[in-house]
Amino acid sequence: MKKFIYLILILFSTAGFSQNTGLIVGKVMDKELDNTPLVLANVSIKGTSVEVNTDLTGLFVIENLKSGDYILVCSFVGYETQEIHVHVDALNPAEVNLPLGASTISLSELASITSTSQTEDKTFSTLN
Repeated sequence: MKKFIYLILILFSTAGFSQNTGLIVGKVMDKELDNTPLVLANVSIKGTSVEVNTDLTGLFVIENLKSGDYILVCSFVGYETQEIHVHVDALNPAEVNLPLGASTISLSELASITSTSQTEDKTFSTLN
């Protein structure tokens, strides 16, 4: 009888320590170049400090998330930032594929950027 009680206590304690967290796995790809992986793209969860970068194959993993709905924000230099809604479940990992398209800049925006950089204050000094 004593062994049976110990067995029940062990089973309940392991059930109490089991993880009730989920994870998001995904891949960030270049929409313009036949879905090639984007290396070191930034993936974060909106409204939190959780942030990861993709690896050499464009893959990322975000672990230890409570069950619920999240908004993933994916960004990469020269590409449009994309937001996607993801539902996380403790039993099944959420899988996400994020194709990013290249961002465009108009000539007027480029002209305004270059005109502000040319208006630097130039001060000359003389040495005695």
